[in-house]
Amino acid sequence: MTPKLDFAFTMRVYLSKENSIAMAKIKSGPSRVVLPITHGSLEGSGLKATILPGGGDWILLDPSTNVSHLDVRTHARTTDGHSIYVHYGGVLKLDDAGNKVIGWAPDAKTTQFGDHDWFTAPVIETDDPAYKWVETSMFVGQGRYIVDEVGTAVEYQIYKVTN
Repeated sequence: MTPKLDFAFTMRVYLSKENSIAMAKIKSGPSRVVLPITHGSLEGSGLKATILPGGGDWILLDPSTNVSHLDVRTHARTTDGHSIYVHYGGVLKLDDAGNKVIGWAPDAKTTQFGDHDWFTAPVIETDDPAYKWVETSMFVGQGRYIVDEVGTAVEYQIYKVTN
């Protein structure tokens, strides 16, 4: 039987242009781009949390294929004061829209889910007894870019894998 995907959360994280770095050819071969996370939100399945500053995405970009390998770690606090930690890897095939966003181009624009080959597998931890189920669940996510009056962000629709 094929597994099903049940919508669980939307996570939006805003990125810091001022503190990002791009290193063109590093010793392992690809390029490294580091995008610090400044703030954001995680909402769904009865959970509402604020993404706190201090996380980031340590991207390895293979310029020969335009494939980015994501390594994201971030943390949040629920409205009732509990902690959440989110870590995920993923694969993003960069296109013109993505290059404009991570290159901080003035004409970068918001995109829609499905516009890109961009998938993640978040692992979520929490000290909130009401949400301990996230630690025993498998999640997959699909990403898109947000460019709005607040800044530049990435947003994911996160799904729980079920039978």
